[in-house]
This record gives sequence, C-alpha cells and structure tokens, in this order.
Amino acid sequence: MASNAPIVAAVFASGNGSNAENILRFAQNSGGRLSIPLLICDKEGAGVLARAEKLGVPRAVIPVEGKGREARRAQEDKILALLAKQGIKWAFLAGYMQIISPEFLKFFADETLGVNRVVNIHPSLLPQFPGKDGYGDAWNAGVKKSGVTLHYVDEGVDTGPVIAQKTFDRRDDDTLETFRARGMELEYQIYTEFLASLIAETAALKKEHA
Repeated sequence: MASNAPIVAAVFASGNGSNAENILRFAQNSGGRLSIPLLICDKEGAGVLARAEKLGVPRAVIPVEGKGREARRAQEDKILALLAKQGIKWAFLAGYMQIISPEFLKFFADETLGVNRVVNIHPSLLPQFPGKDGYGDAWNAGVKKSGVTLHYVDEGVDTGPVIAQKTFDRRDDDTLETFRARGMELEYQIYTEFLASLIAETAALKKEHA
C-alpha cells in the first residue's frame, strides 16, 4: 500500500443520519486521508439517504428481504460483495439498527489490532443500558449522569471493547429531548476525535514501515 493511500471505510446507518453526516463531512475535510466511497442503509426512505446524496456520497439500500436467519445472511452477503468491490477496510456504524452476525464480522477481523475494524456509537455509558434506546432507558432510570460510548463491535450486543466515553449531567430542567440532544453533540465529538486519531495512528504506522 502506498504511504499516502487513504483509509477506506463505509458508513452504515438506518435512520435520520445526523451522525452519519458528521462522519461523511469529516472524511471530505480530511485531505484525502479518509475515504468513504459508500453509505450502506437497510431502510428505504431513511433520512440518511438524502443527507448522503447532498454530500455526493454513493448510497446502497439493502434491506432484509423476508424473515429469519437466512434472509439476514442473504442481505449481508450482498453487502459484503459491495464492500469487497470497493476495497472497504473499516465500517463505521452510525445508528445502524441491525445486529451484525459473527460471519459478517470476520470480513473486518484484524489480528494485529486484536479487534474487528467495525466501530459503533452507543447512547449510554456501557455496560449500562445496552440495546436500541440507551437515552430513553437512562432517562427512565433517573440517572444523574449519562453519556455516550464509542466501541469496537464484537459478537455480542454492545459488548465490544470500549474506545472512549464522554459523560454529561442530567439537568433539573431537562426534558428527554434536551437530554438526548446534549448526548448527540457528544456523539459527534467522540466519533470525529476517534477518526482523527485513527488517521494519525495509521500515518505513523505507514511511516514506521516505509
């Protein structure tokens, strides 16, 4: 690999896509050091598709057609074929509401790093409140301090190695909406800080082996 070759990644999202847009904009301002040639979405009509289109990022909508394990496997096979064609090495999950199978993760396994090159943002201080509604669960539990977690993805649900966490206090005048909004701001920060660090570490490693 050329010393100036970019990190090549795909973003996975299912919903509105504000986190995905944050990642895509960061990549486009990275001076070519991070390339995201593809956004994967499993939901027709998701808001993230318009965000990616506005930024000129190619989009692939690949829903699960049918029910059960075989339907999910067929969907993942289609995605993997696209990733291989594009030379994708990293997956950045940004509100992707689908559990990734162990077979899929093998595509991103990195023995040197000791993790899968799949990163997810979760709206709680893991291991507290795993699952699909971290903000809602934290709010309903009445926590005084909450936060967000960036982590590598393993075969469990929100159980992979933690990369970083950021915290925020619950305010007396908070509503669930303001509580969630402050968490989202931290999600954007923590993801872009990781991406900047990944670029720097990758550049240093390439220089070391040049």
